[in-house]
Amino acid sequence: MKRIVLLLLGVSLLASGCGTTQPARTGAIVSGAAIGSNVGGAIGGLVGDSRHGWRGSYRGSAIGSIIGTLAGAAIGGALTAPKNREENRPQDYPPARPADPVYAEPYESSSALSALHIRNLRFIDDNRDHVLNAGESSKIIFEIINEGNETAYSVIPHVSEISGAKQIHISPSILVEQILPGNGVKYTATVSVGKRVKNSTATFRVAVTDTRGQIYDYQEFTLETAR
Repeated sequence: MKRIVLLLLGVSLLASGCGTTQPARTGAIVSGAAIGSNVGGAIGGLVGDSRHGWRGSYRGSAIGSIIGTLAGAAIGGALTAPKNREENRPQDYPPARPADPVYAEPYESSSALSALHIRNLRFIDDNRDHVLNAGESSKIIFEIINEGNETAYSVIPHVSEISGAKQIHISPSILVEQILPGNGVKYTATVSVGKRVKNSTATFRVAVTDTRGQIYDYQEFTLETAR
């Protein structure tokens, strides 16, 4: 038993000397050694008694205690040993490449569309008084002429009311697939006036645009509105 006590004392001193800054590990080593001593002694005693009687039991218990003490201390120390910092270090990945800046492509106006011009603009209402009367339907008619040397594609004739007048309704635009050089198209927009229109004015813009809304030519005019 003296050997066991000395061995436990040696394990305790070794643990405290190696890990003064780690009390949890020290306690685990000592506890593991004590548990290992008890378990090893019990098993060694049983084995020795079965072979050599009580003397064998005593000797087996002593040997088992020594072996159990060493094994328990080793297990306790291994379980609480600090992991290698290199193992705890997260896997290094190549630094993330900064996202490429997104630049909006500069808008390049088509030379063919730039050659389009509005011609022969007319306004025709039901009573021909050039006044937008309540409940009246009228038309805005104009031509788009290609005065360039290239075919213009995806042309949109556009008519809008830009002064904010209420009760004015304009038919939606259409897409003209192409206009050949020297040729033109005639476009008609329908304007309907609501019954609650006020006595005021309405300003219209007639324009030639592309599918992105870029204006290449336009004209404006103002009409009176009457209830």
